[in-house]
Amino acid sequence: MKSDESNKHILKVNLYPHDALRQKIDETDLTQDLEWDKISQLMHNTMESADGLGLAANQVSIGIRMFTMRDRYTFINPTIQEVSKNTTLTEEGCLSFPNLFMSVQRPDWVVVEWFDEKLVKKVDRFTDIWAKCIQHEIDHLDGKLFIDKVSKLKYERAKKKQRKLNDRTR
Repeated sequence: MKSDESNKHILKVNLYPHDALRQKIDETDLTQDLEWDKISQLMHNTMESADGLGLAANQVSIGIRMFTMRDRYTFINPTIQEVSKNTTLTEEGCLSFPNLFMSVQRPDWVVVEWFDEKLVKKVDRFTDIWAKCIQHEIDHLDGKLFIDKVSKLKYERAKKKQRKLNDRTR
């Protein structure tokens, strides 16, 4: 597939409150005859065309435990092995919640074990925004959303700002 041709193929991102966003995705059987690299490419195209940092499979109605992240990472069956004791409050957004941004408290770094799109097992430590992104995407795979990590009041304030931003972009 040519790179200019592959950029035309994107998936529809599910918007909240789509049912798939609350679906917990169990560990995926890696012996399935799936075209992992093509699924990965489609998800990367979708994420990049929406200007996202990460994208979980259930955000695009794919029922496998997988997410993609900028810098060409694909995580299949990711598990967090270790997290830092220190946490930081960082502003997060989500492709399933356009123009909604909230500060979320998360560990500063994570050690993750996963398989890439070639089904090669990997383990690595991620820090800063990448650690936050991984935690956000794994939450998606567990049927959890970033709105679950803030108070109802903070969520309501963020929705008010979201409506104003959405009105400006129409």
